[in-house]
Amino acid sequence: MKKNLCVLILLAGALVIASCSTTGSKRITDSSGDKPSWAGSSRISWEENNKVFIRGTATVKGNERVDGCYDLAKLDAKEALVSEIQSYIKGILDNSIQSISENAEVVLGKSRTAEFEGKIMGLRFAERYFERAIVSDNERVECQLLSEISQKDYDRMKRLIVDKVQEVDPKIKEAIKQKHIDFFSAPKKDETPAVTN
Repeated sequence: MKKNLCVLILLAGALVIASCSTTGSKRITDSSGDKPSWAGSSRISWEENNKVFIRGTATVKGNERVDGCYDLAKLDAKEALVSEIQSYIKGILDNSIQSISENAEVVLGKSRTAEFEGKIMGLRFAERYFERAIVSDNERVECQLLSEISQKDYDRMKRLIVDKVQEVDPKIKEAIKQKHIDFFSAPKKDETPAVTN
């Protein structure tokens, strides 16, 4: 009797666990076609053939427009591009100087938002993909957008942001200049430094 009761309890527990694990499943009800490889990737940005590719994503409720979801994915792609440039610039500055002025931080912060006073020239939205799905009894639309920008336009965008930061903080301009001087005056790996007595 105890043995049957234990088996019954274990069986009931297994059924409860199995039913809980299926409540979070995703059931796709509509899509824009076959899912492209870039849409299944975890990469947000990558370089290939002298272009920088950026994947923007957005999710909206199932009763909202797919075009609105794509608009949000465009904003996400733009923010990802500018955020990547911002991180690059902060890396250069952090290696050059210990602190960035408050004004420079504001400019770098604005570069990630619509407040930035520059256009992203050359950014093109190449492909898009959406899925309408039911997840845990809630319908939602997931949109993904593949954007691309030429390496030349990407470098121009970096230069534009650096120029804006240098305008508000002369220390940064001097630090970048010093970094370039240090780079060109440093001995090469195969050179031995001059010995002075």
